[in-house]
Amino acid sequence: MAKSQVPVWLTGTAIVVALGAGAVGGAMWGQNNARGTQLDANTAKIVAMYQTIDSQYYEQPNAKKLTDGAINGMLASLKDPYSTYLQTDSKAQLDDTISASFGGIGATLRSENQKLYIDSFTQDSPAKKAGLKVDDQVTAINGKSTAKLSVTDAVKKVRGDIGTKVTLTIKRNGAAKTLTVTRAKITTDTVNGELDATNKTVGIISISTFSDPTAKQFESTVKKLRKQGAKRFVLDLRGNPGGMMDRALQISSMFLKNGQIIMQVQPRTGDKTVYKASKKLDKGFKVTEPTAVLIDGNTASASEITAAALHDNRNVPLVGEKSFGKGTVQTVNQLNEASELKLTVAKWLTPKGQWIHHQGLTPTIEVDYPAYANTPVISAKRLDTNSTGSDVRALQQSLAALGYNPGEVNGSYTAATQKAVTAFQKAAQLPETGISDQATIDMVTKALAGKVAANDNMTKQAIAAVLKIK
Repeated sequence: MAKSQVPVWLTGTAIVVALGAGAVGGAMWGQNNARGTQLDANTAKIVAMYQTIDSQYYEQPNAKKLTDGAINGMLASLKDPYSTYLQTDSKAQLDDTISASFGGIGATLRSENQKLYIDSFTQDSPAKKAGLKVDDQVTAINGKSTAKLSVTDAVKKVRGDIGTKVTLTIKRNGAAKTLTVTRAKITTDTVNGELDATNKTVGIISISTFSDPTAKQFESTVKKLRKQGAKRFVLDLRGNPGGMMDRALQISSMFLKNGQIIMQVQPRTGDKTVYKASKKLDKGFKVTEPTAVLIDGNTASASEITAAALHDNRNVPLVGEKSFGKGTVQTVNQLNEASELKLTVAKWLTPKGQWIHHQGLTPTIEVDYPAYANTPVISAKRLDTNSTGSDVRALQQSLAALGYNPGEVNGSYTAATQKAVTAFQKAAQLPETGISDQATIDMVTKALAGKVAANDNMTKQAIAAVLKIK
């Protein structure tokens, strides 16, 4: 990233063209004079078009919309989903993902019976310091009721710029109270680890994304599990969409001997840059224990870099499904305070020179998810006998997987579906209405996720594989 970090997105100097009233500026990356002349001619055409529209259109055009339209049009012509123009919210979201931090109060929320409660706190939580307690009901945020807010919408309102304040009205033991919390930088955990429940010598480490703190969190997790008795590891990269390339390089280097190739990067010039394991990358911290890696169809980009590096160099088994297959690298260039350009600048290749784009990594041991694990997410907030469509079908599939008979899975909220919902509500200690309100949908989703986790055959196969490694 052309910011201070090197992400999946390889750093480099990008072309930046400022469109304005007759002004064109930019920096070229290794182009010759002929190419520069061509660029001048093309950009002059863009500027001429801008000026013509700006001066002659029958209504005064919006300058920002014209500029944004030109940028989005150029990017659309590339037909590359990874080259995008990021503004305001999307820029902030990317920045938060990269840093794995945000401005918040250090508390998690949960929804029960359409009411919001404080569920837990992070370490050194501003919310806890301000006097909030677990199980406090949050009835208002900045004076506005939370009665119709989902957890996601409430979180958006609670988060904000570091140093700003947010007021929460809570109900505790029947009494209402309003507390003001100053938002602080909250760093999220991108790495989690625990010993396997049945074999305490196997540590299972999951990485959700490759963000700024990931390498340090990974090293800390490995050390913790070693102290607890781990002699082997299962690295879970399922559902990991990627992230910062330098963090993937650091973690990959921890598993490899210095000098072994982690990855190769090839821009359009064809000249490859080879990245190798080194003390500079891993600071001398190595993971030499037998390891297996879990992958699935949502293992992408930086997580594929790590999986391929371990597999090609150490013959580490890859267990699960074929990975996503994203074999390109991007830079992120800040255009101004509110916008960034994320642009594909190169291919990346595995240590053995394979380009996995649209191909993915093939697992050594292929294991499929159970069919119910692919049940679509229910996006509706309420479903009843008047409802039809994909959300009803997803609800029916979920209920069937959980052992409740919804009748024919046809997307129609039938009497049988209503009966199954009522039975589920009774078991979950919810009001037995037969109507799938937000609380019921949340509980169905949670129960299905629990069943998927409890029947995780991929992890079982990975543990079996790592125990065979000598």
